[in-house]
Amino acid sequence: MTSILYKNNHLAKLISKFVDAARDISTNRYAEGRCGSMILDVTSFMPKDSADKVAISPEYPIGETMPNLKHRYFYTTAAKCSLEQYSRTPMEYSSIIRITESCDAYEAIADNLVKFPDDLTLALQAYNMHTDPKLQSICLIHTYPLDLTITMMKLGNDTKKFIELGQELSPDQVWTFKKGFISIPKDGNPEFMQQVSEALSNKINVFVPKHGLFTFGVDPLAASDKICALNHIAKLINKTM
Repeated sequence: MTSILYKNNHLAKLISKFVDAARDISTNRYAEGRCGSMILDVTSFMPKDSADKVAISPEYPIGETMPNLKHRYFYTTAAKCSLEQYSRTPMEYSSIIRITESCDAYEAIADNLVKFPDDLTLALQAYNMHTDPKLQSICLIHTYPLDLTITMMKLGNDTKKFIELGQELSPDQVWTFKKGFISIPKDGNPEFMQQVSEALSNKINVFVPKHGLFTFGVDPLAASDKICALNHIAKLINKTM
């Protein structure tokens, strides 16, 4: 099967940025082992005949109807695959999905059928809520930055305190997340997915105790930059405690 990237330079360049972001995350050990996921809206970069492509998977129900996702396409890394593995052979550990006409399910159309990450439904909820037409290649990343995890534990997951301390130690770095960083518990929280999706749709970074960090950017590099900035501030704060 010919890759969907064949003769599609714009999509290939976008996926190249995605791979660069994954490699940066892996190199900096923000998501070690078989953890972390990256999901990207690639709708505006898809070829005109994408709607006619035969699916390479069954339909996977989302669990609800998401009308704002109609005719949308997303590129996603595979579940149980390290971002290091992905960055070495990206097309082996990724897939492009198409939202079905009913807007309540998705199906894979290229290049490989992979096991989809648990975060995919959460991400689709966020994309469904986010409707800014100016942002055409939004990326969502889920990682596990160790320094951030340690510092947040020491601060009792108080993001306001985190921002205050970060502002004192490195104000030039804080601008990347000052207006958008909150902590949302997953354990014992039945509204977890809805709360995280709403935050991400509003471009707010989310720290989940014991479950890592979600960042949302206008492109893969912007989303990964937020991880770098948050973990850098966490290192500085940790040294003072």
